[in-house]
Amino acid sequence: MPPVNMLSMLKAIVDDPSPGPSVLPTPEVEPVSGATLSASARERILANYDAVYDDNHGGWGTVHKFIHEHSLDLALDRARRDDGRSARRARQTLDAAMALIDPAWGGVYQYSDQADWGSPHYEKLMSFQAQYLRQYSEAWQMFGDDAYLAAARKIAHYLVTFLRDESGAFYASQRADPASGMDGDAFYALDADARRTQPVPPVDRRLFARENGWAIVGLLALHDATGERLWLERARDAARWVMKNRRLEGGGFSHGEADRGGPFLGDNLAMGRAFLALHASTAERHWLDEAVSVLRFIDRRFRDGDRGGFFTSARSAADVGVFATPSKQVEENIDLARLANLTAHYAGDEVLRDIVLHAMSYLGADAVTGMRRFLAGIVLAEREITRDPVHIAIVGGKNDPQAAALFAAAKRYPAGYRRLEWWDRDEGPLPNPDIAYPDLERAAAFACADRTCSLPVFVPDDVSAAVERTLRVGESS
Repeated sequence: MPPVNMLSMLKAIVDDPSPGPSVLPTPEVEPVSGATLSASARERILANYDAVYDDNHGGWGTVHKFIHEHSLDLALDRARRDDGRSARRARQTLDAAMALIDPAWGGVYQYSDQADWGSPHYEKLMSFQAQYLRQYSEAWQMFGDDAYLAAARKIAHYLVTFLRDESGAFYASQRADPASGMDGDAFYALDADARRTQPVPPVDRRLFARENGWAIVGLLALHDATGERLWLERARDAARWVMKNRRLEGGGFSHGEADRGGPFLGDNLAMGRAFLALHASTAERHWLDEAVSVLRFIDRRFRDGDRGGFFTSARSAADVGVFATPSKQVEENIDLARLANLTAHYAGDEVLRDIVLHAMSYLGADAVTGMRRFLAGIVLAEREITRDPVHIAIVGGKNDPQAAALFAAAKRYPAGYRRLEWWDRDEGPLPNPDIAYPDLERAAAFACADRTCSLPVFVPDDVSAAVERTLRVGESS
């Protein structure tokens, strides 16, 4: 909207916040029980998922083209299970979306306003940087296409060059057009040297917990895939900054320095995902403690005890009119269900499993599953909740080079839904000691499914094969 029109509308809302005739009533949601969808809801979501795929150009949707996060995640999950059509869709989408990566600076543009991916809107939002960074890193692990690794590295280098504050935290975005008023098409057609002669598009230098959480997850995906420590260190730097500058009493996080209307589910969800990713990448237990703490904060502050699910912001006595009833975002509840479920596998915490069920009680309701077309994430959440993650455990000392090599190999295994553990007996029992491992004289890796593990693996190059064998046995039993 033009700024003058937006300002006029906001002033009108401030003057009279009561709902007007243009405000649609909130659909009545009757929560369901259990973690699974009804057969009709699942069929409806998957039919829409297939219907909106663009077979000509790739991607889900036919107008503004960008990678829809949950849709690609579902395609990758299915491709891991030898679904050839899903693999082709995932690769077609990833290949096409490379047109949105800035060839000079790196980073990914927001979207294309044409179906062929060739008409980019040049704004660079952190949400897209982090998402594409994670998905291209995972795709390289899965398909072995070096173009995907190159894409991930271009995005990561953009993050640490253009969007990183000297404090170690990450900025929110970079605008589409240069401050000089030059047309974006003309500016972004220039090479890196020519761009330096022009005023660059301004960077939004505000520092938010949510955007930093997103960046951490993306950077760790590239670290896990490559073993390159730079990305791990940059992720740690950002996490430490958020913990120092955005932490709230009770284990949660604020959005910004002045947090009007907060706290918000999005910031806490992003940091919870970041902490769990840090734990999986480092096997440092304090990160798992942080993830559990954030999830408990979410459960206290955002739970809707009447209709299931979790609100996007905490209730406030000051909320009136159209703001009197907190809203829920489907995507946030999907991500929360997935995060709480995976964290529960690591921590063995039953409170977290209750969070999963409460989120799914909202997501499985007919009013939700029938509201729109891009709901693949609900099916993805159900698939994860109803099966165990790929589980790889390393048993050996944290100072043992052989154990470290096995852990690095485990991190390279291509699975988006996975539980990676490194048990050093000197640290005491694992947080979730659901499997008993033998006491061996040297470091070993174990691939586990349904609480049954492979024989010990001592060679890093053999870890992947051991996982594949264990998964085949689990699927056939």
